[in-house]
Amino acid sequence: MPFIPEGRISVGAFYNPHLAEELLRAGDLIGHLAMADPPASDDAGFPYIRDRFPLLLHDYLGQLSDPLSPHALERARHLQDMYRSPWVAEHFQCLHTQDHDRTLDYVFPPLYTEEFLQRFEANARVLQDAVGAPLVMENIPGFFSLEHTQMSEAEFLRRFFDDTGCGFLLDLPHIWLAAHYSGVKAREYLKDFPLEKVVEMHVAGVEEDRDLEGPWIAPTAPPQEILDLALWVAERAPKLRAVTFDAFSPGLAAETVLKSVEMTRRAFGLN
Repeated sequence: MPFIPEGRISVGAFYNPHLAEELLRAGDLIGHLAMADPPASDDAGFPYIRDRFPLLLHDYLGQLSDPLSPHALERARHLQDMYRSPWVAEHFQCLHTQDHDRTLDYVFPPLYTEEFLQRFEANARVLQDAVGAPLVMENIPGFFSLEHTQMSEAEFLRRFFDDTGCGFLLDLPHIWLAAHYSGVKAREYLKDFPLEKVVEMHVAGVEEDRDLEGPWIAPTAPPQEILDLALWVAERAPKLRAVTFDAFSPGLAAETVLKSVEMTRRAFGLN
């Protein structure tokens, strides 16, 4: 499939293998699919999916606070060769400690320090060169500040994107959650973010989490508040080319994916 055309916004979703038939029957509703995992060897629907949709590489490729291993770089090249993604995505996340003795949560952000900024920049350049495609980086929600922090998240991101030339994958539910737990409005939280660097946005549902005793991302349709925020960002993001419904789960229903894409398209006036 050709890349998403310049000057247009594609609305898509993550590829859930158990929904392959429904996705293929969706006609022109879905503009692209994001790949969170490589296709399984018994995924009979994937060859048809690859022929039908532009695919975005959203797999975990490596923790960019540390150098990527030769194996990780080769894996990234292999996935990009398979998908021919117009851009490759990674996260501003830390999954494990530098000595690899401890594993952290998926949503643990880096320390916003000069040292971490330099490490992320250097390793992002290596990854981008390895895959031979533009790199976009996704923001991670933060819930507390540490005394070691030397700059705000917005400053860290702006400097990273200015220094590397990478694009911004803005995860709006992450922003909404970070703003909620900081006690500010999402638009106020975003006021210093480099929205002019945004290439892709994620939208998703948000529901109360019993264990967290507060809101968290859920595999449900995005609420109107998230869609209104997406449109507000789009008006300030001239490079935006894709909006992706972010839900990836074996229990996800086709109805939820199709409804979420329809709602997002309607919010952008694309229906």
